[in-house]
Amino acid sequence: MTEIENKYETLLNNVKTTVYEGILKLGLAKGESFGIYYEQDLLNYFLGKDCESGSDMITELDGFGMFAKERQIPLSISHQGSRFRFLVAAEGVSYIKEYSPSSNFLKELIDLAGTHTFCLEQILAVFKNSGKEYTVREVENPEFEYVIAFTDRDFDPYLYCFHFEQGHGHYHRLLEYSYKKLFEEE
Repeated sequence: MTEIENKYETLLNNVKTTVYEGILKLGLAKGESFGIYYEQDLLNYFLGKDCESGSDMITELDGFGMFAKERQIPLSISHQGSRFRFLVAAEGVSYIKEYSPSSNFLKELIDLAGTHTFCLEQILAVFKNSGKEYTVREVENPEFEYVIAFTDRDFDPYLYCFHFEQGHGHYHRLLEYSYKKLFEEE
């Protein structure tokens, strides 16, 4: 694979896992498309570029649509304000639903999080059930109390951020890049 194909593959994996998370959370009906919004800086990160304008980024993404379609994920990309909308066609959503990795981790996590009455011990049990090593960090952050991540980033590259308050739990799943941008920049 060429360097740009590797970068496209990383971006496509993000698209697929985001759609899969949406399928699990929303239970998309057959025939529904799915839209994802990306900020330009995150796309620059994925592509290893430093595009300053939206039109430059659209040019950089010209080949990505064909790359995704060749991998059964037809999508369209539009530039809307400061963001880029990736609209995954219904066929792509169906493909992702059918061929997503067989790991039950994300499904278990979303099922538990959907109750909103979960606690840290229950979350840690879901991570343990994955059979993969993970780390837990307690953080001083206005949004989250705990950040949990798998040590094998190929298995799952996300940081899972949790907040517990008055018997209710909330979580967000972020890429390390996004987490650092939101919480570690001064």
